[in-house]
Amino acid sequence: MPARTIAATGPLTALLLAGLVGVSSATVAYGEGAVAMIGPQLPVEDAVAAPETDDETIATPADPLGEALGAYLSDKTARAEAVAAAPYLTARRWQAVADFYAARENAPVWSADGIPSLAARRLIGRLGQADRDGLEPADYALPAGLARTAGKLDAQTVARFETHLSAALLAYAEEAQAGRVKPNDLSRYITVSPKRPEPVAALQSLAEASNPLTVLDGFNPPHPQFQALREQLALLRQPKAEEDRPVVVPAGKALKPGASGPRVAALRQRLGVAVAEGGEAELFDEALKEAVLTFQRDNGLHADGIVGSRTLLALNAVADDGMAVSDVIANMERWRWMPRDLGAFHIFVNIPEFQARLYRDGNKVYETRIVVGKPSNQTPVFSDVMDHVIVNPYWNVPFSIVSQEMLPSIQANPNGYLGGRNYEVLAGGRVVNPASVDWAGGNLRSVRIRQRPGRGNALGQIKFMFPNKHSVYLHDTPSKRLFGRSSRAFSHGCVRVKDPFDFADALLQLDKNWSAARLKKMVGGQERRVDLTHAVPVHLAYFTAFVDEEGRLQRRPDIYGHNARLTKALKIDGWQEWQRFAVATPVVRSPRRAAPAKAAAKKVEHKDVRTRRAELQRLRQRRSNDMYR
Repeated sequence: MPARTIAATGPLTALLLAGLVGVSSATVAYGEGAVAMIGPQLPVEDAVAAPETDDETIATPADPLGEALGAYLSDKTARAEAVAAAPYLTARRWQAVADFYAARENAPVWSADGIPSLAARRLIGRLGQADRDGLEPADYALPAGLARTAGKLDAQTVARFETHLSAALLAYAEEAQAGRVKPNDLSRYITVSPKRPEPVAALQSLAEASNPLTVLDGFNPPHPQFQALREQLALLRQPKAEEDRPVVVPAGKALKPGASGPRVAALRQRLGVAVAEGGEAELFDEALKEAVLTFQRDNGLHADGIVGSRTLLALNAVADDGMAVSDVIANMERWRWMPRDLGAFHIFVNIPEFQARLYRDGNKVYETRIVVGKPSNQTPVFSDVMDHVIVNPYWNVPFSIVSQEMLPSIQANPNGYLGGRNYEVLAGGRVVNPASVDWAGGNLRSVRIRQRPGRGNALGQIKFMFPNKHSVYLHDTPSKRLFGRSSRAFSHGCVRVKDPFDFADALLQLDKNWSAARLKKMVGGQERRVDLTHAVPVHLAYFTAFVDEEGRLQRRPDIYGHNARLTKALKIDGWQEWQRFAVATPVVRSPRRAAPAKAAAKKVEHKDVRTRRAELQRLRQRRSNDMYR
């Protein structure tokens, strides 16, 4: 009798069947079209019929910890209570944590079999050290009952522990990377938009890391200046013996050679200048002046031998003046607003320092003095990309300058004032006679004033363009004397460059098509645009505390009051001290109008219909003219 194949309904049944028949050979088929050969075939009469059963399934036992975690994250009451109690929990972060666990079927991350992992303990400890990053540890502190749990936790406690730790880690990651406040809320002159990490991706990176502490620290800014400020913060907080503390030079009027008093004695002690034989410790003598000059040169200050506000702040940079720590923390926060990649080749303008620098592959390749905006016309804080330069530029006068500064002089003598300063007036795209404009009652926005290229042009011979919403740029200037000042906040918002063609040479070092020498040959004549082969990132930044190339902490005055607003928003200890530097938000004034002449009594004049129609027609033509739109 020919052998037959015995059908089985599943692999386990097939193996069992082979064992039951006690044979060394059989053919057992299971599944659809699948055949397993176990030796030669048996005659059917010697075989045992396979029982008819359903496909076998192995039931996975329910995970009580995962079920408890899923239920907790779905509980609206639990969410409301947690959000109200924990500073790091918001409705948005709760949802992000729920999405994170849902993607992993609510499997716990920071505990195993109800016992918190070693990684979780270390992460909790790292959150407790957030102050070394310029953050506040209390903002990420888990409830005491969760932070100090011991032994095996029940399912409900595991759910709370997992949720709270994940939310605290997410809060730290977001605030370490993008900051604790929205920059735009502090000032309309700050238009940066730091990017927060994607919440679920941030938690996944921590959960999957072999060293989650390194990943957590990596959310902080990668810039060397941030790391240097973090080190300085640690040094400032170290307790020091009385003899090791730097001498504080008290605030007051500028100290000049010939001055005398206790402040001069403190200055002498701070700089380590001995008293000459027969001299006085409290007298600002020639030796002390030389020491001040050396200090100013070494610290990038204007060397004039006078201890003004900028030199005083540099002298007290690491002293216990009560503001150094808050200054450093505020500037660490600002680094969180900067792009994480500044660009391999980029321009960095530090407004309070009045300096602009070019960096290539992390190394400074050029540095120059600059003039920035007045407190009433602040240079904005933002990043953009420079893509062209203009030689022999026109200066299109901003409406604010026309309406608030120039208008009275124009009204008094339109042709004399504008013509004498090389200005021209445009209406409807055409140059018009200034005297034809109704400066007293017309709509000023219907006309545009610009200064022609040439001698005396406010932008000088060249401007460097990175089109932006603020209409600011870097440019030359005919007012070179201002670069000799220590404090250089004089412009209407744009950045004036001391040596623009030297700056152009450094800027064009990667551009094979252009050089400063070639640009200079274009000076004179009509406006010319030159597109850069490689666009260059530009960062207009505001750092009152930074670390110089010698590793020294440097501090500069808060010229725009940004520190005053930021320290208050962050509630940094000592924020009240900064309020004396607060700068009121500039008020946009309405255009000044000439005082109307006293109207004389009008004599009633009767006109015929034809005359009145002709006058009405002329009025309509006048209103339709581009000049009066």
